[in-house]
Amino acid sequence: MKRTGFTLVELMVTLVVLSVISLVALPALGEMVDAQRRQDAAQQLASGIRTARTEAILRNQVVTIYSIDADWSNGWRIIADKDGKGPDEDDPVLVERVASGKAKVVGNQKVESHISFNGLGGLLGSANGTLFVCLKDQPVSRYQVVLALTGRVTMHDQEKPERLCG
Repeated sequence: MKRTGFTLVELMVTLVVLSVISLVALPALGEMVDAQRRQDAAQQLASGIRTARTEAILRNQVVTIYSIDADWSNGWRIIADKDGKGPDEDDPVLVERVASGKAKVVGNQKVESHISFNGLGGLLGSANGTLFVCLKDQPVSRYQVVLALTGRVTMHDQEKPERLCG
């Protein structure tokens, strides 16, 4: 009677080969996941800022997007800013996006914690700014979300040194 199947030696060799392949592939997979998180964070933030600007134009009033817990990495909220002075408990939340915090996002001084748009879609306070999506544990920004004085948002995909990321 002929038996079919694998011997113990064949199974062990297969397991050794699979473990070697996974040891080589896992670090590259981790880097790919981190890169995707950074790109997603930049795209979501740019989209949120565009949404805030659109809401300001549609409502013809001040609308503010601000970081959760003073950290853009945690996500953001868009509010109809009744008094135009920034986040307040009485202002209704229009949109909220909570992020995992795994992609570090920092803003320069002008957009450090919030961005406000007037009813025409321009930035309040006559200040444009840049938000940086940082590489993990390095003072380097991979994506930059740039705001013009007119309220327009662009996203740059280039790696450049940034001290705020350090």
